[in-house]
Order: sequence, then C-alpha cells, then structure tokens
Amino acid sequence: MESSAEQRVTNVTLVSEYRQRVRDLRGFGKAHSVPFANTDRTQSFVGRIAADEIGEDLDARFDEFRRNFRFRRNDLVVSEPENGEGAIATPWFEYRITVTHDPNEPSEVTWRRQITEFRDPVPLLSPEFAAVFGTVFDTVEFTPLEPIYIEAFIDSIEDRDDESISLDYNRQSTWCELATALIPGRLRVESDRVAFVTHEPQLPAKLLSAFFEFRTQLTGLECF
Repeated sequence: MESSAEQRVTNVTLVSEYRQRVRDLRGFGKAHSVPFANTDRTQSFVGRIAADEIGEDLDARFDEFRRNFRFRRNDLVVSEPENGEGAIATPWFEYRITVTHDPNEPSEVTWRRQITEFRDPVPLLSPEFAAVFGTVFDTVEFTPLEPIYIEAFIDSIEDRDDESISLDYNRQSTWCELATALIPGRLRVESDRVAFVTHEPQLPAKLLSAFFEFRTQLTGLECF
C-alpha cells in the first residue's frame, strides 16, 4: 500500500533552472549576432544552436535510464530536439529539457530540466533515482486543482500571527513568498502555481521531504 507521501508525489514536478548567455551556447558561431529582442524567430534561433547540447543531454539520460532502471529500448520514447526542447518518456515518469530565449534579457537563455508525469511514485524515492539525478534539482512545483486567491491566502497567514513564518508579497497581491527557519527553502505561491525552492540542490527524496514538511506547516488554510 502506498504511503501518503508516495501518493502526493504524483502531481509534482522536480525542476532545475539556470541562465546562460546566448553567445556561450556551443552552437553560437562567428557569423551569429546576439539577439536584441525576443521573438518567435529568436527562440527558433536559440533552439537551433542549442540542439546539439540538448541531444547530448538526452543521450546521457537515455543511457542512465537503461543502466539504472533496467528499461528496454521500447520502454523509452525520445522526442528529439526541436525548437529548444527534447524529452524522454519512461514507464515511470517524463524527463524534459528546454532552452528558452529570455523574454526580459535578450542576451540570455534559460535552461530548464524537469521530471514530471509520475506514473509510479515509488522509484522517485529510490536509491536508483538518486544515483541518476543526484543533486540536480532545487525546486518542487505543482499546479493547484483550483486557482488560489492570493489575497485570502495572505490574510490567512497573517491571521495566524505565527512568528516562525516570514511572509512577503507585492502591492497587487499577485504572489507571495513564505520562509521559515525550520526548513531551508522558500515557498512562492501564485494563483496557478506553487513552487518550493531550496537554498541549494538536493537529492530528490530530501527535496520532496522538505516540501511536504513545509506544506504540513500550512495545514488548515482554506485556500491551500
């Protein structure tokens, strides 16, 4: 029988992101120019010059999945690099890597690696999963079943008057962030997205444990 933690794993996404200069992509050549705006055309350009790096990442993951999880060739469905994105679907989860032209800083891109679509939560907490991904991920994301009313959420936190939880939010109340000295990370809440970000990358089981522990501290809030 699955534990409650295992049941909750199925609707989360493990995420790692980092930024890089466009000119530092290996496919950036002498004849290329750094984009000065973000358009569909520049995203296509970024995806094209990053395709080899995406492909190498997929090759490495493909080999690791076969070796550590004992998957057969037919178990792994690979989506080859296209427009800055590639993926491998496995019987247990989906691995996806993307490179996106930054909309606010045209000279940079954002690399994102994620594990999602957990069809079987048990392997996620296994030593084999830790051996494959190590401390790659620093973020747990999930999409709430219904939109979160941020103003009501903020009011609920403030009404608790809990000195162990620090709270920050913007004037428009479109987002808020929570932190506690008890757990090394912060929780960002938006109407359609919740993300728990740790101070440094963690093993998957440890990252999920910290996320669930943070959520436990918020038990009882009507809008969460």
